This record gives sequence, C-alpha cells and structure tokens, in this order.
Amino acid sequence: MSNPTDNRDYSTISPSAKALLYLKGLTSIPFAKAAAEQMMLPDKYEPDFSLRDFGFWTRVVHFESRYWSLDYLLASTGAKNVLELSSGFSFRGLAAVADRADLHYIDTDLPEVIATKKQLLEAIKPELKGTLDVLPLNALDEEAFRKTVDRFPAGEVAIVNEGLLMYLGLTEKEKLCRIIHRILSERGGYWITADIYIKRANRDRLMMNDQLNEFFKQHNIDEQMFESFEEAEEFFNKNGFVVDKEAVPDRDKLTSLTYMLQSATEEQLNDLRSRKRIQTSWRLKIAP
Repeated sequence: MSNPTDNRDYSTISPSAKALLYLKGLTSIPFAKAAAEQMMLPDKYEPDFSLRDFGFWTRVVHFESRYWSLDYLLASTGAKNVLELSSGFSFRGLAAVADRADLHYIDTDLPEVIATKKQLLEAIKPELKGTLDVLPLNALDEEAFRKTVDRFPAGEVAIVNEGLLMYLGLTEKEKLCRIIHRILSERGGYWITADIYIKRANRDRLMMNDQLNEFFKQHNIDEQMFESFEEAEEFFNKNGFVVDKEAVPDRDKLTSLTYMLQSATEEQLNDLRSRKRIQTSWRLKIAP
C-alpha cells in the first residue's frame, strides 16, 4: 500500500521561495540581489533601505542569519560532495563552486522551482570552477534521492537543507530521516539542517505579518514545529542521528542587522533581548 504522503502536492509551498529571495536581496548573500532583479523583470527590483519597520527587518535578519549558519557548519566538514534539498532560490551551491574546483554541488527542489532557477542561472551567467548540477527532486522519493546521490564521485556526502522540515508532518519527517540515514550509512558524511524550529505562542508579534500568518496556517507550520530543542534532539536521536555541532551566529556577517537596529525603539530591543530563540541549525551525523 502506498504511503498517503506520496500523493501530497508540495507545489503550494514553492511561492514562498520567491518571497524569501526578495528578502535575501536586501543582504550580502551571494547572488541574491542579482537573482531578485532577474525574477522581478520586467519590473525593477528596488530594495528600500530607508524603510523603518522593525518587524520587517527582524525577518530579514532571521533569514540572513539562517543562511550563513549552514555555511558555517558546512565549511568545517571539508565536503567535496554536497547535496542541497529544497534549495528554493538560494544560490549557495553557485557561490561554492565559483570558488572551489574540487567541489561537486547538487542543488535540488521541486520541478517548477528548478525550471525557474535554471533561467535565473542563465541570466546571471556565472563562471564556475567546480561542478554544479541543478536538478528536480522530491526529497521523500527514495529512488530519485539515490539516483541523485549516485551522480557524485566516491566519497562522503554532506546533505544540506534550509527550510524543509517545517512543511513536513511527523510521518514525512521520519521518512526523510530513514532515507538520509541509509544514504549516510553507506557513503559517510553529515546532514546539516537549519530547520530546528520550536513553537512559540507569541511568534506573530515579532516575526509575522498577515501574509506569513496565512501561509503558516495553510501549511500547518506551527503545528509541525518541535515543542522544544530537547524534543528536536530526541527526535533525531530516535531516528539514528546525533548532534555533531551547532551553529554559532556571526553578527559581523549580518548586513541587515544595522537596518533592524535603526528601526527599533528601546522597548522593541528590550523585548527582543528577553525572548528565547526559536530556531537553530545543527550538523547531524549517524549515531555510533
């Protein structure tokens, strides 16, 4: 009998990738602004750095920090084979292979996202030293997942994702864990994920606007987050992984932080300082 999740339509998630690109275009994240400019055509992409909206800039800082957290965890692995799942309109792979001739990076997402991404890449026309493949992949399709991994030469694999688990129910998360566990058991390597989000009742006061609220409700995102970081670690332990390393935020990389601080009142900053974190990024490995 087929798993009911096999027939789920994930295409409704894809529009969020475009919205996130426009946010990242306000930062120094590689190729984000160039891609946002191409995506916006024939209209002009005009970032408004004069905007004084604390909630808006808080969201930008969050996503900018989340992006860099994966680079931080990936850098120390020395991985030469990297597979990114659900990459959206992020160009981490492009930035990586532009600098490293020894790197094979496979960038994946759903077919409609990948089709658009290839058009953006053609417009940006980067020079590459390493190998970049941009391919459609449903990460819950194990046969397709294996065929994608088989494109790599021999050696360990680093599997990376930024913005995937919160869209998956428990059964889907467990299925993804099983697939990745089997792959890493055979090849060796790491799973690096920025998707360690915990629930918080007052999330909408800071991070949310009406559009995000509606998107969260449509995809049951809050319900699919972890109750706590302890529960998240227990979940991965149960599925055969241990936390190898946790990302350390680097404020110096956050070009949007200046605009957030300029937009904040003292009360808003004090409120922000008093809050517990709602997200972290982990590097996972197979449990011994």
